[in-house]
Amino acid sequence: MADRVSIPHLQQRRIPMRSLKGANPVASEALRDMVYLDELDRQAGIVNNSIAFAWRRAAAECSPTDAKVWSALQAALFAAIIVQRILHPGGVRQYPHHKTPKESRDFARRRGQRLRDLLGETADAEIIRLTKEVRDPFEHVDERLDQLMTPDAIALSDWYISAGKALLTPENGLGTVGYGLRVFYPDGGFLYFGREKLDLYQLDLAMLQLRAAIGAAQGDLQKKIRGRNMFGGSQLVDLLPEGHGHRRTEYWLAERQRLGHGLTRPTGR
Repeated sequence: MADRVSIPHLQQRRIPMRSLKGANPVASEALRDMVYLDELDRQAGIVNNSIAFAWRRAAAECSPTDAKVWSALQAALFAAIIVQRILHPGGVRQYPHHKTPKESRDFARRRGQRLRDLLGETADAEIIRLTKEVRDPFEHVDERLDQLMTPDAIALSDWYISAGKALLTPENGLGTVGYGLRVFYPDGGFLYFGREKLDLYQLDLAMLQLRAAIGAAQGDLQKKIRGRNMFGGSQLVDLLPEGHGHRRTEYWLAERQRLGHGLTRPTGR
């Protein structure tokens, strides 16, 4: 895209930079909305890739407690929450360039509305509907675990991949001393958290629809960017003194090796 430049001071990896101020107010707003759209596309892509990875690995009959499957599912959920918050901001904190919390909330509200107008609300509404049921329990898993630690509790069935059967806690929480919590059913495409469930198939498709809308919106915004974009001076700093990064890596790798989880260095380094 024409609004991006790179600082060529690094030998191997260049630093991307993009303009936030165009030749006129319309161009500037378009440039800034592009930033949000790129972030939405990035996070929606993480949802798609993570669900696909989890499904493929689980469908290949991995261990019922495979950690890589659950890592991918958590990545999908977290990315979906980011998408939701960009499109529907909640009680944001006061931003440094604003004088009051209300000014920041109004700024975020207008940003969310503007993005929804650009994208349309079909896929967005589906994403909101799908994620709201399991967002709270996954963000507050410690509280959910606390609730199960009753004096009579004996067993817990949690964090496993199901072939179609599951042990779930009865709705009233009575009549059993065994509890069921997080279950992934790949053939059905459902992720359960107690009695709440998330349709991963529909979430995946909704994110694909959103990404298609993002592509169309980016094309419309690009037409508004005319003239020369501005790029301010940026200070290039060393993140660590020379040689410190290498020494930190050596220490980390040595400690992992000592703890029984050694890593092989990437080729070409």
